[in-house]
Amino acid sequence: MSFLDRISKGVGKAAEQAKFEADKLVRVNRLGAEVSQLATEAERATAAIGTKVMELRSAGGIQVPELDALIQRVEGLQAQVAAKRAELAQVQAEKFEVAAPPPPVVPAKEVTPPPPAAPWSSGSPNAQPAPAPAPASVCPACGSAVEPGAKFCPSCGQKLV
Repeated sequence: MSFLDRISKGVGKAAEQAKFEADKLVRVNRLGAEVSQLATEAERATAAIGTKVMELRSAGGIQVPELDALIQRVEGLQAQVAAKRAELAQVQAEKFEVAAPPPPVVPAKEVTPPPPAAPWSSGSPNAQPAPAPAPASVCPACGSAVEPGAKFCPSCGQKLV
């Protein structure tokens, strides 16, 4: 048997298996849907029986002590459902409102003491006082001291320019 014949048989077998699995999946899905539909119909019929029994009990047409606890449980659940529906309606009626932003916090300005007076140099008539260092500025966002000419606050990163 040649190599191509073996490949051909293998492909044919794989195709048959894929067809079988596809048909099986279709049958499983169809039967699952039928089971689900029948179960839903059975649940509806059972609920209808329960509703009729509750109506008859309320009208005094049926007195079965074994059902009293079950009926009281159902009535309690119905009351809970009504309360949750009211809560749901209240939540659904809520509207989004934008809260007013809080007022900006203005940091207190740092007060730096003036530098000490520089002594006059050698007493020459052209002597001038030493230049005072430039005062440090303050970050408007966090109030930290910032070097003059800085573009960003070293504490919080606020852009200063």
